[in-house]
Amino acid sequence: MGALSGEGSGVRISQSPQVALGRAIRLRREEIKLTQEALADAADLDPTSIRGLERGVGNPTWDVADRVARALGLALHELARRADELETNDRRPTNQPLGRPSQ
Repeated sequence: MGALSGEGSGVRISQSPQVALGRAIRLRREEIKLTQEALADAADLDPTSIRGLERGVGNPTWDVADRVARALGLALHELARRADELETNDRRPTNQPLGRPSQ
């Protein structure tokens, strides 16, 4: 069997998932008016970990991602969806507001 590929599978392979996740975390944190320190405390993490995640340089474990999501008042899948929505067609995250696409 060859290398894994997203071609034809309908699965998008992101080249920058940490950046999109970081922006989703920051936007939600600002939306609910938490400081990085308050978020770190609520997620039982060090504030430097939150800063790294928001900058897109952190690569969280499932446990850390879940703790951050819960501290933000979201389920993990909701945080992942928000991160996915921040990625544009060429897979570069933007700071556009989160929301449902218009129909």
